[in-house]
Amino acid sequence: MIQSGKISKYAIAIGLLTIYFIACNGKASERSGDLLNSTVTIERFDQGLSAYAYETDTSKAALFREKYAPFFPIYCRHVLGLGDAPSFQEGLKMFLTNEAISQLYTDTETRFANDTTWIRTVQAAFLRYGELFPQHRQPRILTHISGLNQSIITIDSLLSISLDCYLGADYPLYEQRYYIYERPLHESNRIAIDAAEVWLRTSYPYQSKRNALLDRMVYEGKILYALSLIFPQTDSFGLLGYSKTQAQWCQENEPEIWKQIITKKHLFNTESMLINKYIEPAPFVSALHRDSPGRLGRWIGFQIVGAYVKEQGKSIVELLETADNAGEILSESKYNG
Repeated sequence: MIQSGKISKYAIAIGLLTIYFIACNGKASERSGDLLNSTVTIERFDQGLSAYAYETDTSKAALFREKYAPFFPIYCRHVLGLGDAPSFQEGLKMFLTNEAISQLYTDTETRFANDTTWIRTVQAAFLRYGELFPQHRQPRILTHISGLNQSIITIDSLLSISLDCYLGADYPLYEQRYYIYERPLHESNRIAIDAAEVWLRTSYPYQSKRNALLDRMVYEGKILYALSLIFPQTDSFGLLGYSKTQAQWCQENEPEIWKQIITKKHLFNTESMLINKYIEPAPFVSALHRDSPGRLGRWIGFQIVGAYVKEQGKSIVELLETADNAGEILSESKYNG
């Protein structure tokens, strides 16, 4: 038996459409070399936006729009919902002078003014990504303020991080916007992990004809396994944002978790609601046990994929480029809880 062990009206109304986003602990990888010589740079789009909104020189305004294409018009239209105005300046003034948004800008600038740890960690993560996936180009990395909307946005070869989504679990406005179980995922030490995860998902999207729980768990396991190589000093529990108590529960109950998934005949179930209970953020997996941490299906997927790699010796590129092979991976992994 398994052992027991809401923000301002304007911000909530901000548009939800992006090319790819993650709803909002990473440590630098042990890569040697001087990061000052890194080709991974981070551009503070958020810091330049205020000046642009009040820029009266049309040529300078045009240069700003050109510099941040294609991100700028998509950010204005779909993240902020500013319509189709060519310059968006009037809409941006309204956005920036909104009381809640102004507070977010101030608090974000204060929080990150002297914090370069997250920058070095993001740089190290994408340097490591480049080593693991040399066939892929590095993304251009920006930062923005979304009004607590999208944490990470990707558009083509560009990735942008919403810094206002990483002000810490105790940030006052988060009480109205995120559930208690979500708030620990909004610490600044998760910026690099979230960014790398979204970029992996963009490069290797989920593909399954059957779309059963097993397929989704194995895909999530592949992503977690890749993240474990990008962040070699962070274990799977840290990558998932689990507490020590949650980690201990998983370790103590792993055989019983697997037994119940099989007994309940959930493994090949294709109902999206059931799959989401295992995969998506939640206080616990309601289909399993009230003490189980949310996203437990991802952790089990990681165990399956880890066992498979150990048995078969596959490279990370081979692992991610072979899609829709969850049954094969489970069989050849010899995983049994």
